[in-house]
Amino acid sequence: MDWDVIVVGSGAAGMTAALRAEKAGLKVLILEKASHFGGTTALSGGGIWIPGSPQAKAERLDDSPELARSYILKVVGDTARTELIDAYLTNGPEMVSWLAQNSDVKFLISLPSSDWYPEIPGAVHYGRVLSPKEYDGKRLGVYFDQLRAGREEFNSPGGFMIDIFDLPYLAKTGSLKSIVHFGKLGLRFAFDKLRGYKRGTRLTMGNALAGALMKSVLDAGVTLRRGATVEALVMEGRRAVGVKVSVNGNPEEQKARLGIVLASGGFSANEQLRKAYIPYADKHVSLLPYENTGDGMNMALEAGASLDGDNLRNGVWSVVSTHKRYDGYVARYAHLMDMSKPGCIAVNSKGERFGNEASVHFVDAMHQSGAVPAYIISDAAGVKKYGLGMVYPGARNLKALVKSGYVTEAPTLRALAAKIGVDPDGLERTASKMNEYAKTGVDPEFGKGNALIDQEMGDPSHKPNPCLGPIGTGPFFAVKIFPGDGSTTVGVRIDDHSRVLDANGAALEGLYAAGLDANSIWRGMAPAHGCNVGPAMVLGYIAGKSIAEDAIA
Repeated sequence: MDWDVIVVGSGAAGMTAALRAEKAGLKVLILEKASHFGGTTALSGGGIWIPGSPQAKAERLDDSPELARSYILKVVGDTARTELIDAYLTNGPEMVSWLAQNSDVKFLISLPSSDWYPEIPGAVHYGRVLSPKEYDGKRLGVYFDQLRAGREEFNSPGGFMIDIFDLPYLAKTGSLKSIVHFGKLGLRFAFDKLRGYKRGTRLTMGNALAGALMKSVLDAGVTLRRGATVEALVMEGRRAVGVKVSVNGNPEEQKARLGIVLASGGFSANEQLRKAYIPYADKHVSLLPYENTGDGMNMALEAGASLDGDNLRNGVWSVVSTHKRYDGYVARYAHLMDMSKPGCIAVNSKGERFGNEASVHFVDAMHQSGAVPAYIISDAAGVKKYGLGMVYPGARNLKALVKSGYVTEAPTLRALAAKIGVDPDGLERTASKMNEYAKTGVDPEFGKGNALIDQEMGDPSHKPNPCLGPIGTGPFFAVKIFPGDGSTTVGVRIDDHSRVLDANGAALEGLYAAGLDANSIWRGMAPAHGCNVGPAMVLGYIAGKSIAEDAIA
């Protein structure tokens, strides 16, 4: 069949591009390799970093694109491509407004979320990160089961989704407001199960965003096909005119009159590319879907595209632990909340701390010190109050996770050290030092809890430092952690219209890239939370808009 636009991938980048083009009157096809739609976005936090958003202006926040631009350029440095930064800052607020008027996608200003480099002028603590409003999965009708489910081990235990806006209630689980809040959510979940839904229909974070986008593209008339692997571009000279597709082993060729948008996801599941770009590749654990094998980037390179030079980081790193379940599935947990809590420390084989556990850059410390893998450790009181990895606060599932080997338990620190293979003297010394730091609230070694961004996931009721607490009495518990990623950053070079460029900087006609197929506009040096999904959507929006405007011209 012939289409105006073909989009490869159904994450936020691809669906935003498709929606923008379809709403301009174009005929759009989305091809998704996986058996479910939503891509990496459906598993993500769903936040987007948009300085100068309509939401921020409505609250009259003291911010401006100029201030954000200055901050970005100081973070990224001389390697920044200013034309892409400017395109992002201009089109980001426009995209948010356009989606509010033309789709089911709605964003709210997130809870306070500091920019990642608060010491750099231009950083702010609140207002730039937007989170998707929760979404009713029932609106998808028969397509609900075709949306990729959220990750159970992180924000969807048992199919019951947690929202970023639920966290204040989660922090006060014994309060009346918290009991009422989660009671209502629990009743809704119970009714969903009684009605025969496989999981809760209250969608949050990235799943809400993916669900709202999916409903919007369906309503607009976009054609979605899953289980369709795009294997190559069809080129006529320097122009992309179609794609070669495999559906259940059967080859097809689909033609695109105006443009092809590559938004197929990163390369975290590609062993060759992992070895080329990711430190400690053999021990690295990605949070991205297994379908992310660099297809879009590879087919663009084969067609004459170029990479965009060396990045400052080749991934957006995340601390990860794994648990092989009885059914063979390897659960992967992103340690975004527990390591900032009081009484949690991370140690190397010598039993020594090697970084600030509350830092969003903790994986850098793992790489630089060679502490791969490492262990996070807490005592019984800390695990019960805050959880530890896949152990929920309250520790209801602790015994099962100890039995399965995900958590190691011992009555003393020395016994725990022996079980996990770290130096017992070193571990005891480290715990003793941390206990002294907890009294003063000052970590002289690594400054845990000094910055507001550290404290966001700490315990605000714990004094004097919400991130520092003692390693008290046994039993003690440990979880093995690895460096991982929530996004790769290496991709093809694009211009400020999302057009794919060759080695000479000339555009390949009809070929666009967004999401993880395009190189990180931050060169891998993300300035804040929301800097994965944010650029994915904005570049997708730019691609869809560019194709639509060119069609009119």
